[in-house]
Amino acid sequence: MQINKIEPSMWQAIFELQCQVYTEIEPESLQVLRGKWLHSPHCCFVLQDKADNIIAYLLAHEWHDETPPKLYQPLLNENKGDRLFLHDLAVSKALKGKGVGKKMVTQLIDIAKAGHYQHIQLVAIQHSVSFWQKMGFSIDVNNVASETYGNNAQVMVLTL
Repeated sequence: MQINKIEPSMWQAIFELQCQVYTEIEPESLQVLRGKWLHSPHCCFVLQDKADNIIAYLLAHEWHDETPPKLYQPLLNENKGDRLFLHDLAVSKALKGKGVGKKMVTQLIDIAKAGHYQHIQLVAIQHSVSFWQKMGFSIDVNNVASETYGNNAQVMVLTL
């Protein structure tokens, strides 16, 4: 398994993986997903198996505000900031519990440190708070997730 940069030809597979993994919220459009990548391509990557199948992806982008962006809306020439917003981590269900998510997040943390970002922020959905806590994130009690993220969504942050 190898982590690689996202290439334009990968988007259909990324979209399909998103649709398989996110069952409690409606998937975002390809246009919105690609917009995150176009905003900050250095923070977006895939994990591929030996046959080059995409088995996980992570989309993050630079962000300027403590309030997370809403789902389903494209980024519109947003100001760059001192934080990364981890928009999406999707891992094939066949690999759940095999350390793939940790590998992907560790890669992003390395990128964030090298880029001198101060924080990585995310919105935990689908009962994923405990995973993010194991990765060092804590619940941001000063922030509430937009209703677009669904019920029980939690804003979380990792200070670097």
